[in-house]
Amino acid sequence: LEYLLPRGGIEPTVAPGEKPPKHIAVESCTLDDLRVALLRIGMESVKAHEFRPGIMNFWGEHIFELRQRINGKIKLPRGAAEQVYDEHALITANDKTPLDVILRRTEVLLDYLEQLEGTNRSLLKTLRADLRKVQKIREPQSHDAFAACALRRAVLFSNPALDDYNKLVFLARATYAGSRLTNMRNSDRTGGHFATQCFGFNTIRGGGIFSLENWRRTTPVVTDLIAGNRVLNGRLKEKTLDTGSFYSPAVSYDGKTLYFAHCGATEHRWVWSDETVWKLFKLDFETKKITQLTEGPWNDFDPVELPSGRLVFISERRGGFIRCFGEAARLRVPTFVLHSMSPEGGDIYPISYYETSEWHPSVDNNGMLVFTRWDYTDRENCLGSQFWISYPDGRDPRAPHGNYPQPWHTFDDNIHGDHRFGACSDAPSCLPMAQMHIRAIPDSHRYVLTAAPHHGESFGTLCVLDLRLPDDGHMGQLKRVTPYFPFPESEMAGRSQYAYATPWAVNEDFFICNRWEDLILIDRFGNEELICERELLPKGYDPRLRLTHPKPLRARPVPPKIPQQTAQGDAYTQADKRTTIGVVNVRVTDQPFPTDRRPVRLRVVQVIPKDGPWMDRPMIGYATENTPRISLGTVPIEPDGSVYFEAPAGKQLIFQLLDENNMAIQTMRTTAFAHPGERLTCLGCHEPKQESYTVKSESPIAFRKAPAKLEPETGDVEPASFYRLVEPILQSRCVRCHTTKGQGPQKMDFESLREYVFRFSGGMARTTIKKDYGGSRSIPGRCGAMASALGRAMLTPAHQAAVPREERSRILLWLDLNAPRYGAYHDLEAQQRGEIVWPLLDVDPADPMANAD
Repeated sequence: LEYLLPRGGIEPTVAPGEKPPKHIAVESCTLDDLRVALLRIGMESVKAHEFRPGIMNFWGEHIFELRQRINGKIKLPRGAAEQVYDEHALITANDKTPLDVILRRTEVLLDYLEQLEGTNRSLLKTLRADLRKVQKIREPQSHDAFAACALRRAVLFSNPALDDYNKLVFLARATYAGSRLTNMRNSDRTGGHFATQCFGFNTIRGGGIFSLENWRRTTPVVTDLIAGNRVLNGRLKEKTLDTGSFYSPAVSYDGKTLYFAHCGATEHRWVWSDETVWKLFKLDFETKKITQLTEGPWNDFDPVELPSGRLVFISERRGGFIRCFGEAARLRVPTFVLHSMSPEGGDIYPISYYETSEWHPSVDNNGMLVFTRWDYTDRENCLGSQFWISYPDGRDPRAPHGNYPQPWHTFDDNIHGDHRFGACSDAPSCLPMAQMHIRAIPDSHRYVLTAAPHHGESFGTLCVLDLRLPDDGHMGQLKRVTPYFPFPESEMAGRSQYAYATPWAVNEDFFICNRWEDLILIDRFGNEELICERELLPKGYDPRLRLTHPKPLRARPVPPKIPQQTAQGDAYTQADKRTTIGVVNVRVTDQPFPTDRRPVRLRVVQVIPKDGPWMDRPMIGYATENTPRISLGTVPIEPDGSVYFEAPAGKQLIFQLLDENNMAIQTMRTTAFAHPGERLTCLGCHEPKQESYTVKSESPIAFRKAPAKLEPETGDVEPASFYRLVEPILQSRCVRCHTTKGQGPQKMDFESLREYVFRFSGGMARTTIKKDYGGSRSIPGRCGAMASALGRAMLTPAHQAAVPREERSRILLWLDLNAPRYGAYHDLEAQQRGEIVWPLLDVDPADPMANAD
């Protein structure tokens, strides 16, 4: 059977030109039907009048889906059975009807609750007795599954762990990308991408931030927390936030303050202004006053309070654009990364210098900052949007999980398929395209997250992450809480809408989250129950609205406070801002180096953020979605493999290990950066994360000396470009010889050398040609100059005689830097004339080495 929204007799708001909401398939049962079923069974623990229409509709959809799974019409994703968080969440061979599934999971839940302290033993005894009554039914009737759902709800809500969750805060938000109930527009143009989803002007006016009380009782109480409260300062001083939209609510540790983002846009316009971007605000629950924290033409969102009292949030203030939106899409998509500010909204500075984007910071149980980063430097743009962790001041960001999935490379001898997609024949299953809403589980070392799409909003399926398990670059550390819903995009074709998001863990076994339009409570066994439906909103509802971001509205334990160790912010104006980087032993690695090439120096390369909005306008090199490079210099590697040197702060850096010919043996395919005053230390280069390291009695050789200065390789430090670094050498030394002998490339212009160079590629997954090597890792000995015909030629006696050493070094450096055509995104004609053109971001032409000089 089907029912047509609106549910419960409430009329939805349908925008002009929009079609009415779609049908949702459910099984039907009225309250009278349920009452009859309860009386026939003889249940004593539940009553039909306690169930509002929204609950009945929720059960109807749940029962319909169970029947589809049992009948095989909805199939389990490949590998999900082996990756499930709890096997009871699966359909078993003994499950013949939805009633079988509901009763089995309810019994497991009862067994679990009976082992807990603080449970109502008398109530559990009654619930157990009613469960036995349903289990004894010999010939189940059509509405008995609804009676079982009523019993399950009573059992689930009897959990004493929920006593601290009687009052919640949540967000109601709708986007122009639509919902499963409305027709999606052009998804990229209206937010249907994990970067564009966040912009304020892609959120439909309306919704709000609400509190939810008494949700375990018959009728919850929903209260608008923002309406009617006046702003104390800023452009909206003395006004209320009755128009616009809201995003990313967060509650302070003491439960007295609500932080949130607000946007005043009333229509969809792809422009940046005070009214069309997110600004951060805070609401004092006691005074009901609202304070504006940020201002300016940038989207500021996703606030989180640190144990120190400072706030971390996501902002576009760093500058730059992502690399993958073409000019035909007409979308400017700025980069947004982690920033920090005082609780009053001042003293703002970036704590991440990454050049793509980051999302959803939260503080884990150890006081560390966890977040999602879109990491695709020199690799496909759908590879890395996974778990990252750093100190709360942004120091030492790491990716201890899943950042190097197969394929590590796309050389012809690659034996691994692409493990992200269902088409891969040798992979046991697919991977999530993105991991969003990462949050620590209370009193646990695990995290809960949303497995979300790359091309879509951050909804999908729920997983638990355990970093104590070995990281295999695949699913080794992930378990599926909702195995019955596939990973968006990697296990589902096309761009669509997805079910689950924004999980808040009660503990390792119970989670409050979004499911489609509503909020639910879910346990590890597969039991789900409605907490709040959109129809309970005091403002009515739009069919595109979704209720998300549930979290407790109360005081919470404060994680450990980790002192700031960077020289940033007002308190550190006069502090030592020198940045140093050290590696204990570069030879500690998880892949062997070539036996005939010994690392003798380490090169530090700066990666330049994109300063224009359109993909590959211009093409920086031979491959797609690449970035300009500047070699800042090299330092020697000590006999014990140690390195210690000064480096510029706030720059994206790539490290390369060089052999005796100054050719890269291994290169990073991600970036690192250090903050002013930071002392960044690594154990090795891609050291095995699960292996211990024996600490020697004496410190590494490099660490016993003053930090080394970077030594420039080819004269002045400047952006690398073909026309300035390489072309003059080729034209003066090579063209005549090649033409005379009729060997090698007869022309020496940029395009003519395409087949003679090595380059890593960005670009879309599964579309990278093998000559533009994709993947997630560099393979030692198979990158840069040594992996190219031109680079190997420079080592032959003939070329060593024809090309002086200094000039050969320039060619080899150019090849190791991914053979860039341009060193900046603008003034192309000047660059083609061999002139220096400095990038617009992250570089001071008067002092390119910054404090490393």
